[in-house]
Amino acid sequence: NDKGDTLNASYYHIVSPLTNTAVGAELTHSFSSNENTLTIGTQHALDPLTSVKARVNNYGRASALIQHEWRPKSLFTISGEVDTRAIEKSAKIGLALALKP
Repeated sequence: NDKGDTLNASYYHIVSPLTNTAVGAELTHSFSSNENTLTIGTQHALDPLTSVKARVNNYGRASALIQHEWRPKSLFTISGEVDTRAIEKSAKIGLALALKP
């Protein structure tokens, strides 16, 4: 969708297959604005049906979510994002429900 304006490189490493713990990083370069964005994230399974994820980028945006599979392929998600460089602004909070037959 960006018509070749960005170049992305990413790395994903599974730390523990038993708990689905992993870390990852993504480096994005935008040719039009000549800006680079580095995002680092992690995920961990609290139990077989519940997982948490978090990420932060070099612009100070931090986000996290907790996701629970309450039925097979049906997910309930609570997420949040905060700009750590402008902490006086309100955080974004989201709820999502994905239902699969």
